[in-house]
Amino acid sequence: MRREREQWMKSPVQCSVVLVRNSTYCMKVSMSMTVEESDEGKCFSSKIRHLEKAEVTHSKMITCPDLEDYLAPYKQPQMTWYKECERVEWRSSVTVNTTHIWIPEVEEGDGGNYTCELQYGSRVVRRTTQLKVTGRKQCMVG
Repeated sequence: MRREREQWMKSPVQCSVVLVRNSTYCMKVSMSMTVEESDEGKCFSSKIRHLEKAEVTHSKMITCPDLEDYLAPYKQPQMTWYKECERVEWRSSVTVNTTHIWIPEVEEGDGGNYTCELQYGSRVVRRTTQLKVTGRKQCMVG
């Protein structure tokens, strides 16, 4: 299967046309996407980050979203995770995997911006998820 790609930029909107074909099939797909600059001093744009919520003492999995087009089958991707754009030493109970971070018991300090960075050929693909942590819900018994 062959892909031919044509792109053009109209700041800040990028347009892309992809032609996918093999010996019996041909399809032309066009799409547009907004390209945002990172916030000053940050590795992400606050305009396009994903939002997740977690409750203190509950477990939470933060995944690196929308990477399907960048992952090659049978090949382990090279992924680096950051919190607030800094590489951090994760506490021992937190599991950092290639495509996700597993927090078995969320703490208030776990709130913030988590950025995954995937090396894709000579390019870097980044996705940021903002984790909002809330306190435990109190049940009123009357």
